[in-house]
Amino acid sequence: MSTLSTRFLLCCIVPFAVSFSERSACAVDYLSDIKPLLEEKCYACHGPLKAQGDLRLDTAVALIAGGGSGAAIQPGDPGKSFLIDVLTGEAGYQMPPENEGAVMTPAQIDLFREWIADGAPSPADEEPAADPKTWWSYQPIMRPPLPAVDAPNWPRGPIDYFVAARRQANGLPHAAPADRSTWLRRVYLDLIGLPPTVEQQQAFLNDDSPMAFEAVVDELLSRPEYGQRWGRHWMDVWRYSDWYGSRGSNEIRYSQRHIWRWRDWIVDSLNDNKGYAAMVREMLSADERIDPDDPSSLVATGYLGRSWYKFDRDVWLFETVERTGEAFLGLTLRCCRCHDHKFDPVSHEEYFRFRSFFEPHDVRTDPISVRTEMQKDASQGMVPTDGIPLVYDKTADAPTYRFERGDSRFPDTSKPLEPGVPQSLGGSVDLQPIDLPALAWYPMLRPGVRETLIEKATSEAETAAVALADAQAALREMQHKPAAESLAEKADDAGDLVLLHDNFDAPNPKLWLRQSGNWKVEEGSLWQTDVGSFATIVADRVLPLDFKFRLRYRTLAAGSFRSVGLSFDYQDAGNSQDVYTSVNDSKPSVQAFHREGGQQAYPAEGIVYTPLKVGEEIVLDVTVAGSQLTIDMNGTRKLDYQMPIARRSGKLALWVHQGTAEFLELEVTRLPPSAETTALQQREAKHAVDLARLKHQAAQAHVESTRLRIAAEVKRYLDPQSAEEPEDLDRWLTAAAEAEAWLRVCEAEIEFFEAAPSAEKLEAAKSKLAAAEAKLNDPANRDYEPLGPQFPRTSTGRRSALADWIVDPQNPRTARVAANHLWGRHFGQPLVATTENFGLNGRKPSHPQLLDWLADELIRNDWKMKPLHRQIVLSATYRMSSDPLPDGNAAALEIDPENRLLWRMNPRRMEAELVRDSTLFLASQIDLSFGGPEIPIEEGDKSLRRSLYLRNTPNEKMPMLEVFDVADPNACYRRQESIVPHQSLAMMNSGLAIDAARTIARRLADASDFVDVAFETILARRPTAAEADRCNAFLQSHAELLQQASGEKFPGADTATTPRAADPLQAARENLIHVLMLHNDFVTIR
Repeated sequence: MSTLSTRFLLCCIVPFAVSFSERSACAVDYLSDIKPLLEEKCYACHGPLKAQGDLRLDTAVALIAGGGSGAAIQPGDPGKSFLIDVLTGEAGYQMPPENEGAVMTPAQIDLFREWIADGAPSPADEEPAADPKTWWSYQPIMRPPLPAVDAPNWPRGPIDYFVAARRQANGLPHAAPADRSTWLRRVYLDLIGLPPTVEQQQAFLNDDSPMAFEAVVDELLSRPEYGQRWGRHWMDVWRYSDWYGSRGSNEIRYSQRHIWRWRDWIVDSLNDNKGYAAMVREMLSADERIDPDDPSSLVATGYLGRSWYKFDRDVWLFETVERTGEAFLGLTLRCCRCHDHKFDPVSHEEYFRFRSFFEPHDVRTDPISVRTEMQKDASQGMVPTDGIPLVYDKTADAPTYRFERGDSRFPDTSKPLEPGVPQSLGGSVDLQPIDLPALAWYPMLRPGVRETLIEKATSEAETAAVALADAQAALREMQHKPAAESLAEKADDAGDLVLLHDNFDAPNPKLWLRQSGNWKVEEGSLWQTDVGSFATIVADRVLPLDFKFRLRYRTLAAGSFRSVGLSFDYQDAGNSQDVYTSVNDSKPSVQAFHREGGQQAYPAEGIVYTPLKVGEEIVLDVTVAGSQLTIDMNGTRKLDYQMPIARRSGKLALWVHQGTAEFLELEVTRLPPSAETTALQQREAKHAVDLARLKHQAAQAHVESTRLRIAAEVKRYLDPQSAEEPEDLDRWLTAAAEAEAWLRVCEAEIEFFEAAPSAEKLEAAKSKLAAAEAKLNDPANRDYEPLGPQFPRTSTGRRSALADWIVDPQNPRTARVAANHLWGRHFGQPLVATTENFGLNGRKPSHPQLLDWLADELIRNDWKMKPLHRQIVLSATYRMSSDPLPDGNAAALEIDPENRLLWRMNPRRMEAELVRDSTLFLASQIDLSFGGPEIPIEEGDKSLRRSLYLRNTPNEKMPMLEVFDVADPNACYRRQESIVPHQSLAMMNSGLAIDAARTIARRLADASDFVDVAFETILARRPTAAEADRCNAFLQSHAELLQQASGEKFPGADTATTPRAADPLQAARENLIHVLMLHNDFVTIR
C-alpha cells in the first residue's frame, strides 16, 4: 500500500460488513455508535462533499468498497487492521488530521476495536448521502401549483390547499374554525401586540358583512402599532441590543450608542410597508445608497454596528459574517470558520471570502446637531450624548486573509482573498466602487445639521453682545463713582468690614474647598497633615483689592521647608500673590512672592530672614492696598513691599509646602479703596470692555464666516450647476475664505490682547496675528476650514454587492428564510424548525411546497410583508380552533404529535412584551408613543411605554420580561417558550398587575353584569355558565371575607402604588380582575 494512498484512506475507516441481521452478539451498534463518529470525524474529507483518495464513508457499501488504498480493516481481527494503528498513532501519524479537529478518544477507538472484532456488521439497505447541492434549500424557488384536495370547500385561499394536502396525505382530520372572539383576540395580538377592547369585540361580533374579517385585518395592518409589534419580531432575528459594557463608568464595549435609532427605523419601515429586500439592502449598505433628499436610512446600518466589539475586531467580524449568514440565508457559517463545512457545501476559504465583504467597514457616530452635549466614555474620551450610529468603508484596501483553523494569529498572508459568495448558492456579485454623494461623507453638510452651526454661532454672538453690554455698564458705574467714596464711610458699623472670619471650631465645607493635601477640623483647629507639595485649601469667596488679614497658626515638626502661607488674588494654582513663613532648619524666613502662568517668582526684596521655631504660635498681620504690601509678624513690622506684577481680583487660599501645620484663626477685613486701587479697578474695567468688544467682534465674524462657509460648501458639493458655473463658485469660495481669514484675525487680536505681560506669549500672539493678516490680504486665498470632519468619498461597493446578491430573487434562500419567520411568528412553529439553519444539518420543511409558494408570493409583492400577513391570517388554516377535536386528539397525536401538519391551531403563550403591554393596555395606562432612547431597566417598573422601548441587552433585562422569556440579544431566531411556576408568581406579585387590576375594576364598577364585562375585558370572551356562577359566588364570599378580615394584606400589594378599595365588594372585584389576569387564557394566544 502506497504511503499517499494510505494517508488518503486513513482519514477514516473502511470496514468489511456482515449481514446486519447477524449482529445480535455485537454489543457495538453501527448506526448509533460507529456512524455518528464517522460523520463527526470523517465526512469533511470522505463524505458527499469531498472524497479524498476516492474514499467515501457515508454508507456501509462505501466502507466495503474502500478507496485508492484498499482495505483498512480485517473484519474479526482488529489487531491486523491498519485503521487501529492510524487512530492510535502507531502508524507514525494519527487521523483525523490536526486541521480537522480532535482525534478520537481511547474509548471511541475501543468501540471500533469491538465492532471490528465482531465482524464489522452494518445495514444492507443503507442509502448514501445525497449530493448536498441537491438539498431542497439549494434549489431555485419555483411557484408550485395548488394541490388537489378532498375537501375543496375548506380552503379560503392558496395557503390552505398546501396545508390540507399534507394533512390529507397523512390521514389527519382538521379542527373546526375558532369562534369569532378567539380569532379576533388572536389576530389583534398577532398583528399589533395588543388585545381588542370590549367595544371592538362587540363591533366585530355584530358585523355580519361578508368582508368583516378582511376589514379587521386591513385596519390592523394600517395601524402604527403593527410596526411596533413586528419590529420586535425582526429585532429578535437581527439581534438588536442596546449598547452594553460598563454602565457605571459609561464605557461602551458592545453594540453602539444611540442604536435605538435603528430600532425606530425598523418600526417605521414596517409601517411604511417597505419591502424586506429594501430593508436588507439598507441594513447592509445604506451608507452606499444614501438618498441625497432623505439621508434618514443611514441609521439602518445599525444592523452592522450592533456587532461592534471594543476589544477584538476579528470577533466583531466573525459575528458579522456568521449572524448575517444565519439571519438572511439560513446558513450556518461558524463551522467553516476553522475548516470546510462538515455538512453544507461551503469551504473554509469561502468563509473568509464572505468576510471580505465587511473587511473595510468601521463604525462612526454622525452629528445631529453641533449643540449636542458631550459625555465622557471611560475609554473613548468625550462622546456626544446623541447622534447617528452608522457604518462606512474606512479602509478600502484592507486585506482579508484565511486564518489557519480560524485562529487570527495565523493568517495566510500569501494569498489575499477577494470578496465572494458560496458557489453552492449560485449567482455572482458585481463589485464596483461607489462614488458617494457629499451627504454620505460630509455629515455636517446635511440639512438639519448645518443649520445648527448658524444657530450655535448666533447664540454665541448674542452671549458676547450681552457680555459687552455688561462690561460697558460696569465701566460706566466705575467712572461715575466719586473717588473719595469709601466703603468704610458707608458701613453702618465695623462689623460690615469683616469679610471672613473662621476660628475653625467646626468644619465649613461651603466656604473651604480642598484642592490637595489632607485637611481636617479637629479640637478647634484646622490641621494639614500631608507632607507634600503645596497642600492647598481655597476659600470660595472673591476678595476686594484692598484688605488686611490676620492669620494665627503653628508650624509643626514634620517636613523640610515647613512653609505655611496664604495666597490672595488666587485664580488657580499657577496664578496668585503669596506671603508665607518658612521654619526650615537653616534660614527661617518670612517672605512675599508671586505665581504667574504656573511659574513661581521669589524677588530678593521680598525675603526677610527671621528666627522662627517649630511649634510656636505665629501671628501674621498683612495689609494689602493697591500694589503695596506690609507684613507684621507677632506685632513687629517685617516687610514693606511693592508687588511687582499687576493686581487681579481673586480668591484666598491657605497652603502648606513640605510640612504640616495647625491653623488657629483667620480674619479678613475690607479696607477703604485707595486711589491706586480705584485707578486699577477702572483700568481693569476698561480692559474688560476692550476684551469683550474684541470677543464680540470675533463672535460676529464667526457668524458671518459660518454662513459663508455653509453657502460655499453647499454650492461646491450639493449644487449640480456649480460645475457649469465655475466663476460663480469661485466667488463663493473667495467670500468664505475672506470671512474665515477675518475671523482668524479677530481671534489673533484676542490672543494678542490677553498675552501681556508674558513676553513669550506676546511674541507668539504677534506672529499669529501677522500670519492671519497676511492671509486676509492675500487675493489668491481660497482656503477655509470645512464645516466638520470628512470621511472617504468613495466606498468599495462590497456590501451593496452582497446585499443585492442576498435579495436577488434567484437566491434560493433569502425569501424562504423570511417567509419562514413570518409563518412561524403567526403559528408558534415555523415551517422549518431550524430557522437559522436551512442546511443539511437542519430540519426539513414540514410543508416544502407551501414554503416555496410563500417565498414566491413575497417576491411577487415586491417583498412587502403586509400582503403575506393578510393572506396568512385570513386563511382557513389560521382560523382553525386550538381546542381539542370533537373525537379527541389521540388519533391525530399518534400520527403528528407536534402538530407539524397543522390539524389544529397551536395555542401559544404570549411573548414577554405582550404580557406587560396587554396589562398596561387593559388598564388604559399604556403610553403608545413612538421612538426615542431606550428606557433604563431601573425605570421599567414605572414606565408606561411599550416594552419594545425598555433596555434589553445580554447583561440587562427587565426582570418581569426575563421571567417570560424575553429575547436574548446574543441570538434569538426563535423565541423559547417555557411554562414555569415563577411566571404565575411574577403576575401574582407584580405591582404592575395589581395596579392594573385595581384600575380596571374601578372603571367597570358601574357595570351591572360585572363578571361578563370582566371576562370580555381581560380574556376577550364571555364566561361559560359555570365560570360566571363561580365568579359571582367568589365575589360574594370574598367580599364577606374582606369585611371580616383583620386587614392583613397580600404581600404582593407592597409593590403596588394604587391603594386597595375600601369597600369590600369593590376590593373583591379588584381581586377577581387580578385572578383573571392570572388565568391561562390571558397569557395564552388561543
